[in-house]
Amino acid sequence: MGTAIAYTELGGPEVLTVIDIDVPAPGPGEVAVRVEAVGVNPLDLKLRAGLRPSPPITEPRRVGSDAAGVVTAVGDGVEGYRPGDAVIVTGAQGAYATDLVVPAAHVVRRPEGVSAAQGAALGIPVGTAYQTVRSLAIGPDDTVLVHAASGSVGQAVVQFARLYGATVLGTTSDRRADGYRAGCRSRRNSALPARRGRSR
Repeated sequence: MGTAIAYTELGGPEVLTVIDIDVPAPGPGEVAVRVEAVGVNPLDLKLRAGLRPSPPITEPRRVGSDAAGVVTAVGDGVEGYRPGDAVIVTGAQGAYATDLVVPAAHVVRRPEGVSAAQGAALGIPVGTAYQTVRSLAIGPDDTVLVHAASGSVGQAVVQFARLYGATVLGTTSDRRADGYRAGCRSRRNSALPARRGRSR
């Protein structure tokens, strides 16, 4: 038995409640994870508040798609994971929970030095950044200007663009400029502090 966060009506954070859930054993190709941290994504808020269309609520609707934790069991046919492995989970349903069972394809090993909180926050921002950089086919001949480069999506865009050889310029607020500069380890990258209040 585990617990999860769910809601049965649309509204603000006050509609969220804790419910008991059954935690099944992982089936073939699945991994069970004890959750240590979850990612809070804008889509969660939009769906819960009714700002984005969704089907009628007929039973408690669970929240969240990204998490990080430790593998507790693996199903038949799963290779590369074993109980005790620290992992990141993306694309799950109902990740705001103590325990998850997900397809192994939704799990990646969490690198040493990456905390559970950091790992859980990667899914949406990093996925968005990767999709952006790849869809634009950014490469060594490109110079990329990233607005809000110190934000979660912006930081990931900067790193992917650098990985593919582009020259990267980034804007950031005065408050975050020093942190952004510290993260730029290449002479091909610059920080351009935005006017106060113009960038978050």
